[in-house]
Amino acid sequence: MLACLANYAVLAVQNESRQQALRKSQEQHWTAETFAAVGDISANLLHNMNNKVGIIPVRVQGIQDKYSKVLESDAYLNKSLSEIERSAMEAMQIVQENLSHLRPIRMENVRIATCVADAIRGVQILPSLQIIVEELDALPMVKASGQSLTFVFKNLIENANAAMNGNGSVTIRGHAGVDWVEVSVIDNGPGIPPELHNQIFELNFSGRAGVQPGKLGFGLWWVKTLMTRLGGSVVVESDGQHGAKFILRLPRVENQL
Repeated sequence: MLACLANYAVLAVQNESRQQALRKSQEQHWTAETFAAVGDISANLLHNMNNKVGIIPVRVQGIQDKYSKVLESDAYLNKSLSEIERSAMEAMQIVQENLSHLRPIRMENVRIATCVADAIRGVQILPSLQIIVEELDALPMVKASGQSLTFVFKNLIENANAAMNGNGSVTIRGHAGVDWVEVSVIDNGPGIPPELHNQIFELNFSGRAGVQPGKLGFGLWWVKTLMTRLGGSVVVESDGQHGAKFILRLPRVENQL
């Protein structure tokens, strides 16, 4: 009887493992299908936006050339035109950068340390925020997209910075397993309540008070979506009081010592 129960227990564990693998495979398949469907839409959107918004800097420059003397005597008008031109160009760049993640991902061998370094250089943070990098240089390479992975780390650092109002520390720590590489992004901010751990990755999550300049506001939805497309995963650990820890897992490159 005990042997039968033990066999049933083993079969149950194996079945649950297969079910989890099947669910993950289906999630990756659905995500791939979704992004394949919206790829043409995003390209068309970017094309139309370039046509409509792209004319603004051209018109502004024409006004500046034709009415240069008027602008020299009117500081307010001159400044306003410059701000209009800058905002239009930044808007096109923001949309282009975000929509680029909707395109098919080209998988390659990527070094985590390089992506983290690129992300740190790309974020705007106050000197009062300390970023600590630990045990990344020795990590094996992973199968991913360098652009997408850099975007993931940049998003997590910006979120931590916003949660701590620019005062605190973010630790990025790596760990290599047999088949996976794990990277933890840890902050000492106010934390995330356990009941929100799944909701924060949803597209319509509105827990943040505002959106940082230069972002469309998709937040952690982008992080989970890109990690899924890369064949990895992301989870958060937090008691809601003592900071938050985001754990990223990515498949390591095979046949690598």
